Amino acid sequence: MQVSFNASDFNHGMGMVIHALPARPTRPFQEGVLLETLEEGLQLTVTDGEQAIQSLIPAEVREEGSALLPARLLGELIRNLEGNVELETENNERAVVKNMGSKTRLVLIAAEGFPDIMKVEPESVTRISQQKFKNAVKSIIFAISTDETRRILTGCLMETSKDEVRFTCLDGYRLAMQRVYCEHEMPKGKEILSYILPGSLTSSISRMLSDSEQPITLTMSKTHMLAEFDRTRVFSPLILGEYINYRQILPTSWTTAIRADRQAISAAILRASLIAREGSNNLLRLKIEDQTLTISANAEKGAATEQISIDFDGSPLSIAFNANYLSDVIKNIDTPDLSMRFNTNVSPCVVSPVSGNQYTYLILPVRVSD
Repeated sequence: MQVSFNASDFNHGMGMVIHALPARPTRPFQEGVLLETLEEGLQLTVTDGEQAIQSLIPAEVREEGSALLPARLLGELIRNLEGNVELETENNERAVVKNMGSKTRLVLIAAEGFPDIMKVEPESVTRISQQKFKNAVKSIIFAISTDETRRILTGCLMETSKDEVRFTCLDGYRLAMQRVYCEHEMPKGKEILSYILPGSLTSSISRMLSDSEQPITLTMSKTHMLAEFDRTRVFSPLILGEYINYRQILPTSWTTAIRADRQAISAAILRASLIAREGSNNLLRLKIEDQTLTISANAEKGAATEQISIDFDGSPLSIAFNANYLSDVIKNIDTPDLSMRFNTNVSPCVVSPVSGNQYTYLILPVRVSD
């Protein structure tokens, strides 16, 4: 193999595929990046044996071939180069990387165990703008579970219907859901299709995307997913099983409802949280009465009280929340105002837009004594 390419193009492609590199590789191929010459350029592939990411970069191919090279070492090397880079293999044993006066030899990794990338047979295909996918995922991923004993909850539920795609995460203490409106064809006889995407990979994909209206295409089979954007492809098994029926968790009525300015409530929560985190329970107490929301926190090192004006309907209420759980929700809302709905001081709070249904968040309160 003999190719030349621009260092910045390679660095961009490497920045994509490196997300599939396992933190603790157990087999030699898991430490490598596979370079393959194609008619369109040079393809980079990294896989842990299940998930795989491929990125295609422009390159001049003088001699076709492929090589499996140490991913982190090669990536660090080319990050320190500029302009045109030449790479060629010698006797299927090593690769030589040249750039200006620099010349580095790297020993190849045996490629025999490198797995083939599985083809995804489409059950459905969804196209969303990269910006909308990115914004939706980053607004809910905080609510994903990291408890591997409940593996279903380490995934992000993706539900597609004729005119929307809905992404949902929940960890047992809070729920976060975002809708992306887009029209696409559904398979005959299907109104909703549900898939559980691996949570950490979904988060990685969102960070790989640009803030553009260019599409990300999600091709889903019953067991696998393929995400395609720009010149990058991401393959992964889905998490199989039945996700929690979150619709049964969401209250359909309430006895107390408020409307608040998002910036005002966010700033008040932030200030009160500085005191709450110094306490043993990281607790924020909310008191709703007389068109006023009072947020308070107490700790040995001090106390905080914040009051903001609200529109209030229903019964007065006092309720408490873990400060982090409340803050995580409010800071991921981008509408100028928001609605919070309650029933009792031990039942969930639902946060949603004042108008529309772009997002829904649910937070479980903390039971406290008066």
